[in-house]
This record gives sequence, structure tokens and C-alpha cells, in this order.
Amino acid sequence: MPGSEPDEDLMTIDDLARRTGVTVRTVRFYAGEGLLPAPIRRGRVAYYDASHRTRLEFARELQDYGFSLSRIRQCLARIPPNATPGDLAVHRALLTPWQPPEELDVDRAELERLAGRALGEAELATLTGLTLVVRTADDRFRVSPSALAVGVELLDLPVPTRFLRQAATVIDGHAGAVADELSDLFRGELWADFRDGARTDQEAARLARVVEQLRPLAIRCLVLAFERAADRALASSTRDRPSE
Repeated sequence: MPGSEPDEDLMTIDDLARRTGVTVRTVRFYAGEGLLPAPIRRGRVAYYDASHRTRLEFARELQDYGFSLSRIRQCLARIPPNATPGDLAVHRALLTPWQPPEELDVDRAELERLAGRALGEAELATLTGLTLVVRTADDRFRVSPSALAVGVELLDLPVPTRFLRQAATVIDGHAGAVADELSDLFRGELWADFRDGARTDQEAARLARVVEQLRPLAIRCLVLAFERAADRALASSTRDRPSE
């Protein structure tokens, strides 16, 4: 009978769980939390399609990055329910954090093991003041090994803690401004043209790849621009210094 068989691209909940590497219970949990659209009903059987699979994989990826369920729900709420897999790929590229997840929740002993040295209270205060280490409870800390390595090197510099905190404030402020302006530029140019025009999944996939390629290039350009600006500032300060 026509319509009695599901489309080839539809999956049962068991199929969806198997293809995404999770349990059926996990799929039901995400659906119950409002992270997945309602399934497609064919009679008494519920089916899922490629958009369900992409949303589920995206939700799991964000959770792996440390996003809370409420934050994941907010991210997915920005994506229209009728978004194609290509649209989802673009949103995924936009929302996925730049920094891979590497934060650890450790006690004092493990923190010192990662640092490769004992840490006094003054040193801990410096690391937490620079937000390179976050104190979460009595003698428990949230830390990224790469950030901690930077912090340990800073501790060994013969400069006042006051200078380090002021420098961190300057860097954070300007980095935030650059990130905001680049984000506005992307959304106002590339994303707006894609969103408002006729698009295919192939075009969406191409835009998603562009976003992924822009990330490391943006970081390299930012470092290069800083190096050039620092050289100009140093040259300028040398020229302006009064002769003795």
C-alpha cells in the first residue's frame, strides 16, 4: 500500500541512537529536554530524519564543550525547526567554541602536579586573579592545562602582580572588541547574504567550511597584527624619549 513504508532517509529511534553512538535512553532524554523537534509520525511509529541527527550530534558536542542544558537549549532555539542539514552545518560552525574542551576539575594536590611545582597562597591568588585558575570550592579548582602553563611562566617573571593584572585587563578588553567586530562583520556580510538569498545545502556546507577555515587564520592575523603594532609602539616610544 502506498505510504506504508517509511522514506529511506527516515530512522527509527533505534536507528538514530545507533548512528549517533548514543543509547535510546539518551535520545529520549534530549527530546524530553526540548533539544530535539518532535519526531515524524507515520501511523503509530515515530521516525527521525537527518536534521534530528544533526541537532542531536550538535547538542552532544556542545555538552562535551561544557555547555549547560539551558545554554544548549538557547543555542538550538536560534535554529529554525525547518532548517535543512546545510543550515544546521552553518549554525554549528558559528556556535561551536573556538577553544577545544580541556578544563579539569582538580584538588590542590592535582593542581600542583599539573603546575609541576608547589603553589603558595600568593601564587594561587595571582593565578585566580588572572582567571587562569578558577577556585570552585575549598581547595578545588577548574583549570585548563594550557592556561596553567602560561600562568606558571608568568609567576616566574620578575614583575609585580599589579602589572600582570593590568596587562591581562588590556588584552581581554581589546580581544573582546576585536571578536565582537569580527562577529558583526561576518553576520553583516557573509551570513546575511546567505540567510537572505536562495541557498542550497551545498552552499551552506561551503559557508560552514569557510567559517572553520577563518578561525585559525583570524588568530594568526591577530598575532601578526599585534606583533607589528608592538614594534611600532616600541619604535615610537624610542623616538619620543628625550636624549640625555
